[in-house]
Amino acid sequence: MREITLDVSGFEDKIPLHHYLKETMDFPFYYGGNLDALFDELSSITEPTAITLIYTTRPRGHMAGYTPRLLRVFGDAARQNYNLKLSVKAIG
Repeated sequence: MREITLDVSGFEDKIPLHHYLKETMDFPFYYGGNLDALFDELSSITEPTAITLIYTTRPRGHMAGYTPRLLRVFGDAARQNYNLKLSVKAIG
């Protein structure tokens, strides 16, 4: 099983966040860098993958409104894709 830890707690904007996700998750060069593209990539994972997603309960900048949507996308993809196991950890 592939195990990936994603720490998104330090991001203040979605553009660097999506660059980080692309690099860490090894998404293809054409990854769109938005929540729809993220859902597509997560829901198409074909090998067993465990993702630990670390986020802050006090996001800064543009992430204040974006973090709940990001969490929802990860959760929806994990419910749809049986190859994806998600663990979510909140830090203060």
